[in-house]
Amino acid sequence: MLSFKRFFYIFFLTVLGSASACSDNNFDTGGHQQTTAGEPELKQAESKTMNTIGSRRRRLPPELEPITVNGVVYKELRQGNKLGYEQKSGFLVALDQKTGEMLWHVIVYPIHYVEGKETDVQEVFFTRLELLPGKQEILIENELEKRFIVNLPDRSVTEK
Repeated sequence: MLSFKRFFYIFFLTVLGSASACSDNNFDTGGHQQTTAGEPELKQAESKTMNTIGSRRRRLPPELEPITVNGVVYKELRQGNKLGYEQKSGFLVALDQKTGEMLWHVIVYPIHYVEGKETDVQEVFFTRLELLPGKQEILIENELEKRFIVNLPDRSVTEK
């Protein structure tokens, strides 16, 4: 039989862990995920994953500064699944600078998932986003240290 002191200690740790999990997942007391009124779904989903993703076994790299050229903002999209893709990462998106509306997107590199392993720990994110001289191409480097060039006028991608 457990001593009262040990029982209290286990109970306290369980309650503390439950409270932490609820607050980290942004749930209200009714068990519903909280949302901000008027915030677009894509932007909302993206902001919830900026620090950690999935099971918290992996930290995301810092969000890179977007690049703006001729009224178009280019940035990494970390929620490709919201566009109907299986993978979440590996996307460059072009947004209208004034409206924030998505103009186009391109898969910079595919993610090949290993079956039986959590997909969130297999995502590969950008670590570098740089406009090259001539302002027609963007250099992207990912966590696997692979480099890609995205040609902005024709949206083609080549591995460097």
